[in-house]
Amino acid sequence: MQEKKDKNNRIVNGYIGTYFSENSKGIYRFAFDEESGELTAPELFYEARDAKWVSVGPDRICFPMEENGRAGTCFLEREKGQISHVRKILEEAHTPCYLQQDGDYVYTANYHDGTVMVYHLSRHVPEIRKRIENGEKAGCHQILLHGPWLLVPCLEQNRIRIFDRENGFGPAGEIPFPEGSGPRHGVFDRAHKRLYVVSEWSNTLFTFAADGKEFRLIQSLPLLPRKGNAAAAAIRMSPGEEALYISVRGPDILIRVDIRGDKAVLEEYVSSRGVHPRDFILTDDGRFVLVANRQEGGLVSLERNRESGKIVGIRSRIPIPEAVSVVLDKPGIPQES
Repeated sequence: MQEKKDKNNRIVNGYIGTYFSENSKGIYRFAFDEESGELTAPELFYEARDAKWVSVGPDRICFPMEENGRAGTCFLEREKGQISHVRKILEEAHTPCYLQQDGDYVYTANYHDGTVMVYHLSRHVPEIRKRIENGEKAGCHQILLHGPWLLVPCLEQNRIRIFDRENGFGPAGEIPFPEGSGPRHGVFDRAHKRLYVVSEWSNTLFTFAADGKEFRLIQSLPLLPRKGNAAAAAIRMSPGEEALYISVRGPDILIRVDIRGDKAVLEEYVSSRGVHPRDFILTDDGRFVLVANRQEGGLVSLERNRESGKIVGIRSRIPIPEAVSVVLDKPGIPQES
């Protein structure tokens, strides 16, 4: 299983995590032209059931999977452009919905089980370092690393739980949200002085001032005039940190929010060019936005004006069934929200 490399360095590999279905079989790989924004060559990279989130790091590719009625995480170790080892730990009742890598550590969040798994890898061999129980209906949806702390949005508990990575992952506090919010995903600025969190149920953007493990709410910004069938999903920050983008299922849009000092300002709604947008990423130069539409439309490459922040049109599209998460295999590209 060899990874593709392009001699002119304009073409990079990307990976898509998918839900398992009749038409979707696991992790897909595609090629992305950084200069033109073109998407090409979609192919099945690794067959796995319910491999809905893919995390790419320098040494490994990780994703959830289910096999023979058991669920957990698969670790593909990489050496010199090739997959050298395949390891699996299947110790969960359901597949995780989110993975985050940090050196030799891999963290997973499990929405259905309400757990966070902490894995440590030594010589390509993963082991469970900690299983953090948050309650069966916690709705753990993401992992955010913040210095020595690990933050877990617990959607169904209307809070973000904080754990101390330097002291056995013990509880270190929480960030409460109003009832009916459903905090789903968040993103820090580079200095880790601001935390922006989007809620799935109330479709609200929350801005916090961060000081260590203390968080002070600065602003709550409603994103839509009415709830309807809308459900916010992912949030990303532009490379220049001047804007936030949020995907919303239902109306199937991306929302642009400009950052002006401590104030977040709602600027525009733009079509995701598909149905049920989930994850998306901005390229490191800020010229393109790649959006994974799960139900219809596949993966699309949208062109972005770097001066205004506006998404100005569609550049390319490839069919990927049940697309959920997207990453580019390149340093500098944000791999996680």
